[in-house]
Amino acid sequence: MPYYFLTLTLDFFSPESISSPDAMSPEALSLVARMPDVMEALPSGVVTRIFSRLKYVQLEAEKIAETLEKDEEENGNQFLVLLKISPRISERLFEDHDCLKGVNYRFEFEGGTGLLRVIPGYRHEYTTTGLLQKVNLQLDSMGLNEQYRWGGATRYKSPLRNKEGDQVFSPSARWPSSTSLQWPTVVVETGVSESLPRLLQDARWWFGASDGEVRIVIIISIKKTAVHFEQWQLAPPNAPRPLTRAYIDSLRRNPSNVPPLLQQPFNMQQPYSCAAVDVTNTTVDGAPMTIPYCALFDVPVRPPNMQDVVLDAQDFRFITAVNFS
Repeated sequence: MPYYFLTLTLDFFSPESISSPDAMSPEALSLVARMPDVMEALPSGVVTRIFSRLKYVQLEAEKIAETLEKDEEENGNQFLVLLKISPRISERLFEDHDCLKGVNYRFEFEGGTGLLRVIPGYRHEYTTTGLLQKVNLQLDSMGLNEQYRWGGATRYKSPLRNKEGDQVFSPSARWPSSTSLQWPTVVVETGVSESLPRLLQDARWWFGASDGEVRIVIIISIKKTAVHFEQWQLAPPNAPRPLTRAYIDSLRRNPSNVPPLLQQPFNMQQPYSCAAVDVTNTTVDGAPMTIPYCALFDVPVRPPNMQDVVLDAQDFRFITAVNFS
């Protein structure tokens, strides 16, 4: 099963930073001196516009969606950068997802720059909700159906940036109230395959902005002929610095590889890919993927009558079925 280290440098984050361990040495890994910003690791062909009116944003977003849907692989750029956008307009884009008249999107905002991720076609939503269905099925079979919620594209904030994920999972102890919005334990980010480097930077942001309160980020990268899944989490605070292949292998061999259930400041975090699954019309490679109960519900010990969520090859067949029909 392939896995990846997230190798980031002081000056910028580049797609080349995400490498197979066979193509790099442990010495190439480094800790990060700053949080990724809203412009990090965007794909070639990203569309950039100075904001003037929402109507023009709608037209540009429609063009991006049409281009993606016409592409044979439904791959390419799905991002629209909006410069000189006011907090008032950004608030509208966050709060009113109908303001672009039928364009499905996720939004983030930082320092006068907005980033719109256009959601093409049906594959994105159906694949993401397929994952949710399989997780729900296992949790509900343990009688937990009223102990968690999925929060959809809820907006979360760091001091510099506001951001929506595709889905967020919160146990009852972290449900929001009128006075607080706690971080979810699990985040799902989905995009076309060209967006994978960017989605990995999004994972880094979720871990960093939450000081590790987000325990797991699941990345889904979709094209018409294949769907790629990655599960990211933080290494323990006492892990080698930098992480070594041997240490990652030892974590992966652990039947219940629970991420640290504590806060870690951003500059001390070492995220790594603990699982990767690739699905095509005829194959499923890398399954199963295990989502630890303790990470989902943020508890130190799993009760004896509870189990981890284990997604096997048959589950991934269901999750991705609409992509190959």
